[in-house]
Amino acid sequence: MKFLKLGKDNWARTRPTKEGIVFLGLSLFVGFAALNTGNNLLYLTFGMMLSFIAVSGITSLVNLSRIEVRLEPPEDVFAWASTSIRFSVKNLKVLIPSYSLTIDAGGKKVYLSYLPSKVERTVSIQYVFTRRGWNKMPETVLFTRFPFGFFKKWIRIDLGDDEVLVYPRVEKIGIEKERIRHSFGELESDRLGFGNDLRSIRGYNEGDNPKLIHWKTSAKLGRLMLRELQDDESRRAIIEFNPTRNKSELEQQISYTASLLLELMERNYEVEFVAPDRTFSSSELSRSPRPVLRYLALYN
Repeated sequence: MKFLKLGKDNWARTRPTKEGIVFLGLSLFVGFAALNTGNNLLYLTFGMMLSFIAVSGITSLVNLSRIEVRLEPPEDVFAWASTSIRFSVKNLKVLIPSYSLTIDAGGKKVYLSYLPSKVERTVSIQYVFTRRGWNKMPETVLFTRFPFGFFKKWIRIDLGDDEVLVYPRVEKIGIEKERIRHSFGELESDRLGFGNDLRSIRGYNEGDNPKLIHWKTSAKLGRLMLRELQDDESRRAIIEFNPTRNKSELEQQISYTASLLLELMERNYEVEFVAPDRTFSSSELSRSPRPVLRYLALYN
């Protein structure tokens, strides 16, 4: 029945809530009392209570039907850091809205009080992945206690087989400038800038800054020559990753290496990363540290 389509497994699970258990107990008590006494009023009350249970089951089933939930995969996920996981929720039913919907992903919940028909909403939860590398998304369910709160009815959301790449844990290590200079050195940069150090002298081209003309050399050669200066803000550093064989220490080493990489790049260092099996040049990392973060996430 397409109208009650729930998902790929097409199976809704039901469990009574605390209030539902109390109501079921009262219903049984009233039913036994009606059988023992033959009282018509008790029979009527018992019938009404059974009707509430039936209406609750059917209504909650319709409430969950034709709800489409899609995952929007997160980017740049780091281990032990809170990550926003976004879900797109759409009510595919015609005319019938849905009420009191909750998405539960690995124990983290987000609540939708009202979802009109043919309307799509985006919700998000905060989730923490605890290990680097490829991680499966947490088991996610969509449930409701609508309309009376007597029963919790839920379906599993099919998120497919997609996995999330989780980068190593990153912490603020706060290296002092003197320690950086001692550990990694500060080499001359190949990047041009407006510093004080002379990099080279070349011929003057139209559009160049006339303030940088080197007049003494120009006079000797009989044509305009231009000074090229180093960029004082540019520094270069080489990180050598020599992994330890101790598994417990390896995770700390990978975390520290990733933290160091990001901190150096935040300080405008041109970083070269040297690993046992490959090297990432500073040009590869000039736009983004993701190649090294991916390497560290999947190492070993």
